Amino acid sequence: MPIQRIRHTGPSSSTPVIAMDETTFSSSSMYSSGEEEILASEGLRLSRSTRWRERSRHVSYEPAVLLFCFALSLSEIELTHQIIYQTCQVQGFELHDCLLVGTGVSTPGVAEIEAQVKPAAATVTTTIVVIKAVIPAFSAIVFGAWSDRYGRKPVVVIASFGLLFSYVGLAGLHYLSSFMQLNSWYYVAAYIPFSVVGGMATLGAALFAFIADVTNDQNRTVRMGWMNAFMLAGTLAGFCSSKYILDWTSTTTFFVIATICVLLGLLYTALLVEDSIIPSSDGELGPSLGEFFSISLVRDIAKAASRKRTRFVWWILWLIIFCNALIELAAGGSLVEFSFIHHKFDWSLMQYNHFVLIERGLAVLANVVGILVLKRLFEWTDTVVALVSIISYIAGSTTKGFAAEGWQFYLACGLSSLKGMEWIALLSVSTYFLPSNEIAKFYALAFSLIGLIPLASPYLFGYVYEATESSGPEMYNFVAAGIYSLGFLILGLIQWLVNRRNQPELLL
Repeated sequence: MPIQRIRHTGPSSSTPVIAMDETTFSSSSMYSSGEEEILASEGLRLSRSTRWRERSRHVSYEPAVLLFCFALSLSEIELTHQIIYQTCQVQGFELHDCLLVGTGVSTPGVAEIEAQVKPAAATVTTTIVVIKAVIPAFSAIVFGAWSDRYGRKPVVVIASFGLLFSYVGLAGLHYLSSFMQLNSWYYVAAYIPFSVVGGMATLGAALFAFIADVTNDQNRTVRMGWMNAFMLAGTLAGFCSSKYILDWTSTTTFFVIATICVLLGLLYTALLVEDSIIPSSDGELGPSLGEFFSISLVRDIAKAASRKRTRFVWWILWLIIFCNALIELAAGGSLVEFSFIHHKFDWSLMQYNHFVLIERGLAVLANVVGILVLKRLFEWTDTVVALVSIISYIAGSTTKGFAAEGWQFYLACGLSSLKGMEWIALLSVSTYFLPSNEIAKFYALAFSLIGLIPLASPYLFGYVYEATESSGPEMYNFVAAGIYSLGFLILGLIQWLVNRRNQPELLL
C-alpha cells in the first residue's frame, strides 16, 4: 500500500505537511517532455524479464566486489613497506639495515637511514596516490557514458582487467626484487593500467548503476547498502589478514594471492553475472568497443551536462556530490588519529588496529542492518537515513575530541555506529532525478570528484595536528566535527529543495 504523501498536523490544521518518501521522487512528472524524448531516443532498455529478475536475486556482483576490495586492502600496507625497502636498497644501504627501516626499531643507525629513505619513498607513494586519483577523474566519466549506452557488465569486466594487469605487474615486480635490485618507481607504472580504465571510480559507478537498474524504490537503498557492505567487508578482511598471510608466506606469494583474488572476481563477473541493460540493435560488444573512442560519447557527456533540468534537479545533484565530498574530507582525520592516540593514551599499534577493526566492523553492520532496519522497520526516507548517519559522525568526532581516557574512544565508536550510510542513501536519492541512461554518468562524475579529496585531506589534517600538537592535539577531531556539521547543513538544504520540488504551490 503506498505511503500517504500529505498529512495534517492535527484536526484544526489547515497547512499540509509533506512526508517525503520514495514514491514522491519516482512520479512520472519528474522529467520534462524533452527529457523523456531524450531517454526514448537513446535506445536503451532495462531488462525486466521475470527470468532475469529471479536470477538477479541470487547472482550479482557482490562476491566479485568482495574479492576486489580484499585484494586492494591486502596489498596496501605491504606495498608501502616494499617501496621503502626498495628505495633503501637503491640508495646503497646494507640489506640488513634496509630490512629494519619502517619496522619501528629505534636504533640511531636505523633512524639516520630512515631520515634519508622515507622522504624519497614518500614521493613514490604520493605519486601513486595522485595517479590513482587524477587519471580516473577523466577516464571514469567516459566509461560512465559508455556504460549508459552499452551496459554495466562490459565496464565492470574492463575495469577488472585493468585491476588484474596492475596486480600481475605488482606480483612480477616483487618476484624480480627477490634476486635483483629494482627502482621503486616501477611500482608507479604498475598502477597505470587500472587508473587508465578509471580505477575504483569506474568500477563503483558501474556497480551502483547496475543496482539502480535492477531495483525499485522500495528496495534500492537496501541493495546498495549490501553492495557497500561487501566492499567494506572485503577491505576489512584484507586489513585483518595481511599480517598473518605475510608471516606464513613470502612477499611474492602475498601479491600472487591478491592477483588470484582479482582473477577469480573477473571470472565470476564474466561467466555468471548478466547485464541489466539491453542495448540497441547495433550495440553488440565488438562494435561497441570501437565506439569507446568515438566523439559521440563526448557529445553524450556534453548533452547530459548542459541539459535543462526541471525544478531544482541541478542544485540537488551537485549538493549531493558536495555533501559527500565534505564527508570524505572530514574522514581524513583518521590519518593522524594513531599519532594522537599513541601520544595521549600510549596505545600500541596493535591496540589501535583492534580499535580500527571494531570501528570498521560497525560500518559494515550499519550498511546491512542499519539501513535495513531504518528503511524497512521505521520506513524512514533516504534523506533522513543520511541525516542520522551524519549526526553519528558528529557525535563520534566530538566524543573523541573530549576523550580523557582510552575507553572513551570506544564510546565514540559506539556513538558513531550508524555512520557510513549517507553515501548510499544519497546515491539512491539521485536515481529519482535521473533517467536510466544518465545514472552511470552521474555516478562516475561523483566518484571521480570525491576521489580527488584524499589529495587534500592529509595536508589539511596534518597541518592542523602539527599546529596544535603542543597545545591541543585533539583539535583535529573538532575540525572534523565542524566539517561534518557543514555536511549536515548541506543535507538539510537538499531536503528543503526536494520538499519545494514536490510542492508546486511553493514555486509560485
